[in-house]
Amino acid sequence: MIAILKLFYQTIFQKPASLFKSRFISCFLLLTPYFLLLVSYSFAQEIPIGTWRVHISYNSVKSIAIDNDYIFGATSNGVMLLDRDDNSITSYSKMNGLSGTTVTYIQYDGTNEQLLIGYEDGKIDVIKGNTIKALDPTQTTSITGTKSINHIALHNGLAYLSADFGVVVFDLVRAEVKETWRDLGASGETLKINAATFKDDSIYLATDKGVLAGDLDDNLLDFNNYKRYNTGTFSGAVQTIAAFNDKVYAAINNAGLFGYITATGTWSIESYLTGETFTFLNASGSNLLAGANNKLWKIDAANTITEVANEKIEAPLFAIEENGKLWIGDNVNGLLSDINGTFQSYLPNGPSQTETFRLASADGSIYAIAGGYTSTFVKLNNKGVADRFTNGVWTAQSTSLTDITDVVVDPSGNSYFASFGEGFERQKTDGSVNVFNANNSPLVNVNPPGKFVNITALANSDDGLWVANYGAVNSLHLLKTDDTWESFSAPIVAARYPVDLAVDLSDYVWMITNPTQGGGIYVYDRTSKGYEYITDASGSGALPSKNVRSIAVDHDGLVWVGTDIGVAYFFEPSGEAVKPIYESRFLLRDDKVTTIAIDGGNRKWMGTERGVWLFNATGEEMIYNFTTDNSPLLSNVIRDIAINHKTGEVFFATDKGIVSYRSDATESNSIFQSVKIFPNPVTNNFNGSVGINGLATNATVKITDISGKLIWQTQANGGTAMWNVRDYNGRRAATGVYLVFAATSDGVESVVGKIAVVE
Repeated sequence: MIAILKLFYQTIFQKPASLFKSRFISCFLLLTPYFLLLVSYSFAQEIPIGTWRVHISYNSVKSIAIDNDYIFGATSNGVMLLDRDDNSITSYSKMNGLSGTTVTYIQYDGTNEQLLIGYEDGKIDVIKGNTIKALDPTQTTSITGTKSINHIALHNGLAYLSADFGVVVFDLVRAEVKETWRDLGASGETLKINAATFKDDSIYLATDKGVLAGDLDDNLLDFNNYKRYNTGTFSGAVQTIAAFNDKVYAAINNAGLFGYITATGTWSIESYLTGETFTFLNASGSNLLAGANNKLWKIDAANTITEVANEKIEAPLFAIEENGKLWIGDNVNGLLSDINGTFQSYLPNGPSQTETFRLASADGSIYAIAGGYTSTFVKLNNKGVADRFTNGVWTAQSTSLTDITDVVVDPSGNSYFASFGEGFERQKTDGSVNVFNANNSPLVNVNPPGKFVNITALANSDDGLWVANYGAVNSLHLLKTDDTWESFSAPIVAARYPVDLAVDLSDYVWMITNPTQGGGIYVYDRTSKGYEYITDASGSGALPSKNVRSIAVDHDGLVWVGTDIGVAYFFEPSGEAVKPIYESRFLLRDDKVTTIAIDGGNRKWMGTERGVWLFNATGEEMIYNFTTDNSPLLSNVIRDIAINHKTGEVFFATDKGIVSYRSDATESNSIFQSVKIFPNPVTNNFNGSVGINGLATNATVKITDISGKLIWQTQANGGTAMWNVRDYNGRRAATGVYLVFAATSDGVESVVGKIAVVE
């Protein structure tokens, strides 16, 4: 691995940009020098403290562009580059130069050798040579609605960007916006444009109200200068449009494919693909390519239609033909091609699913699951897959169930997968698999009765595995370590609808209940068979709000709770909530606190719909507040947070994907473990902090030069300390070897390590 990284470093960082084969790789490196260190570690198991990485799923490729060197595939959060020479894959995102987070469409301009990227927020990136030019055509306008760029079409040196608000005409030579056609509705109102195509001297626009046709020599800023096809079947949305073989084709969902013959000026429905739902049309090569009802079709010049069938083509979103071969963007298997004879998938490593409902941490791995139900608790019918991140690599762990809602791993290494609808599955380390449902356990079928076993959460404990059975009178079950069961009825109606579980240090089971079914927290004591029902009422817990969204138990045994209007914690179930004060106000009182995670330093990571917050152990001092403005977060809407406690890497699941940040805290105990210093040696292009982990809890760490002069002193957060490679005066440490001394609070145990600094 060291040799590979060294070669990678020499190849990428020690060659001048002029020697790069790809102008696209060189542009990213030159544009973002601060990112160089992060790139060099992007394929390693760990990243330095204080750095980020993005975890993009490329299993859903929605748009493709091609040039002589690369195939570009766009997913929601990035663009992958497939090198034609060696099939190597590079992926780019907001982390390394892109201005947006939700890519909607890409197009390659071969004449000017530049890639255009459109975003959901209406912004555009233009990548050419060694530069990325970010543009916002709506920046100086008063557009109040959505701004998504839905399609990009090239014609005579101009790019026509179809958007929710109109059409942006982009000068490809000047790389600037020429004009914007807005308010193209029949009465001058805003009209969503889904796609554009060209025939002869006219442009044809697929809109939410039929098709517009305009002479390119006319003033198309004026909505009156368009011919409208907006009656009958064309009175609603036209999904997409393309010109092929002397016709303009328009696709209308649940109706069919319509052809327009310019000579007669009439539209007529084709005999094929009637009643279908369309994803795209693209005139490419010698065929018109169409995606409809999860199938890919080719229509040739003789108007003969043929299905392109292959087991890897599960849900085509886009396709391009090149020399008789196809490049396909699939919603399941990513970038596909038969360029080498048979179809194969080209996928950078990443999660297999774009959506993340919940994260889980277990024994050095992070699990990401897509979830099993909507906000109204209706099944999603998602595949039974949990994506697992271990040692820097994502793998998909499959189950026999669908709609996975939670994952836990018990102390023996057995994995458990909860399903909304099918009970839960246990995968044991010996390879055996058991599914627990109403047929072989006390789990109850509900909603409708006799059909679904809805499991919303699982939790480990010393007694066994706790299981939340949503909608049942017996909503809480315990699968004991000897594989026998106990079930517990819920005397409180709200407690029949648990959505999350936590087990505290006293073995009380805390169940968050669905806010729409009464809300609050139901706490069960197995020893006494007693319970508490905690609400926002005084004398009943005094929560900030009954709408509880998150729960976590810290290292001191306090139970932290996130609600729709802030945070509180409990010493015990029968006590009143304690509301921490930050800046003279109740902590996050204006925020919906969607998730709470406790790191190795007993600090509190809190996710909201305005970003991520890190507070100290008491919640009274803010350490970080990450948003999309000051970090690589893909969105400020945080769904879940999980921490790899061995490395301190914190994972954030947003509504637009997963990113992670290497923090300076890891779990620890009273003795030193295998102490690790990373990175080591420290090179002159490293501007982050050196991590020292494997330390005893809150150990004192001293760094000296080789003569014994004290350079730096700090205290570990849990089992990790960090050094910013500077002395007490803020000066960068000179080239040399530095000694690391660490000791527990009583000074009994200490270790010595070395750090090499190379300038």
